[in-house]
Amino acid sequence: MIEKLGSQLYWQLNSLADFQALSVDELHVWHLNLRLDESQTNTALHLLSDIQREKYHRRSTPYLKQQYLAGRYYLMTLLGAYTNQAPEDVLLSYSRLNKPSLSDDELNIEFNFTDTDGHGMFVFSQRRQVGVDIECLDRDINFRAIAQRRFTEQEQAFAMPNNQADRQRCLAIWTRKEAYGKATGQGINFKMNQRNLYEEGPNSQVYRFTDDQDRAWTCQQISVGEKHIASIVHESHDRLNVKAFDGIS
Repeated sequence: MIEKLGSQLYWQLNSLADFQALSVDELHVWHLNLRLDESQTNTALHLLSDIQREKYHRRSTPYLKQQYLAGRYYLMTLLGAYTNQAPEDVLLSYSRLNKPSLSDDELNIEFNFTDTDGHGMFVFSQRRQVGVDIECLDRDINFRAIAQRRFTEQEQAFAMPNNQADRQRCLAIWTRKEAYGKATGQGINFKMNQRNLYEEGPNSQVYRFTDDQDRAWTCQQISVGEKHIASIVHESHDRLNVKAFDGIS
């Protein structure tokens, strides 16, 4: 029996014609299949910057190219909807570690994007840094080595019960690490084995903590169907209203 990890969200459709605006006390999460029809593909190619176009052409297979292109297409489409702009008018800036943000931050919209196995997750908030990561539970890697190198002792105890690596638990912790790194803009360039993101308890899918710079963070585990698990990290300890959208109508 597969252990159920993460919060179960109520997924709904959202229409670009009747778009649900983002309020300051909300967190919007999108789960989209990264597929484009011919018309969308042509539009997406025009949305790429020179650097993104180079990255697109470096992808080794048509599948990886399509996934990369679809991710950028949906990101720009959603940012356009949230900022009341055409996707081609949305301008992005990048940090030293390549974290994107809106060049015009008048609306204080923060966002992040992740993809795996043809699935993309996009998360949006106001005035709070945010990060997201999704992983496929079918991944076959050396989970024990990753846990021993990257996880804190408390996380290892959870991820390796009876000293045996549990695939789902390891990926649950890994998504938390990735989401936190993306929210802070560090990526994986932080001391993962010194940043605990797990706490035992009846509500262990949500973990609130304060980092070394006294910044408050909330990490939430999300269950995505039978084959994927994800985590979202947002700045602050506020209990945000999460709205989840599975597809664009």
